[in-house]
Parts: sequence; structure tokens; C-alpha cells
Amino acid sequence: MLWTHLISFLSILQISSSQDTNGENRAIIRPLQSNVTVTSGQKARLTCVFDRVNHDLSISSTHQLIWIRQSHASYDADLILAHNQDSLISDDRLSIQRTDIDYSLVITNVNIADEGLYVCEVNTEPPQKATISLYVQGKNSLANASYYE
Repeated sequence: MLWTHLISFLSILQISSSQDTNGENRAIIRPLQSNVTVTSGQKARLTCVFDRVNHDLSISSTHQLIWIRQSHASYDADLILAHNQDSLISDDRLSIQRTDIDYSLVITNVNIADEGLYVCEVNTEPPQKATISLYVQGKNSLANASYYE
């Protein structure tokens, strides 16, 4: 009976670890899509998905999650947008959604200035990141594209 509990305990430890059996780091968070393209004025949903067997990222976990907007022409440094489910900037277009299996940044009324690289990061040791590229097309881009097809 003791061995059964010990084996169960060791299995749980292995599942919650961010290392595989070779001691290499394995991804516990990944982008649902690496590239997201939306039309200006529409809604963009950037989603990172947790490893299904990793219960360390559940809502009740102590791990912290953040969304970062990587630096680009209008910013000279990375911008932390959200911590867990709290927005850290005053932009009513941004909202955060978190479940036990994913973490999303939703941007409504997207404009060309929103285009760029976004990162969701979890504070594991070492920290793990998933990067998503957001591309924004002008409203006329779709009309022009269908015209030439």
C-alpha cells in the first residue's frame, strides 16, 4: 500500500515539473496561434495554452502570468500589459481572460498601432514564454484582395 502511494506521489511530481525525463526544459505554455491577423476595427484574441498535464498553471496556482508587448518603433522598452487577470495599463480595449487551460489577451477595435509581438510569460524557473505576432490589415485590404483574385 505504501508503494502505491509513493508511486502516485512520484508521478504527480513528474507531471508538475517543467523538465522532461532527460532533464531538459519542456514547454508548459505555448501559443494557440503563432501569427494572428485581423482587420482594423475588429477584435483580436491572443491565446496561450497550458500543457494539459501541468496543473501548476491552474487559476488557483501560485504561478504568475503576464502579457508583454515587446518593444517596437513607438516604445523604447517592453510594456507589461497585464498580470494574471489584471490589466496594468489604462486601455479599455484590452481585457484578460484566464482559465485552467489558457490565458488570453483580447484587444477590441484593433488599429495598426497594435501590430507587433506579444508575449505571455509564466514565472517558472527558468521563466517560460510564448510569442504571438499580431498583424493588422487596413479595412480596405480585404476588399482590394478580393478584387485582384
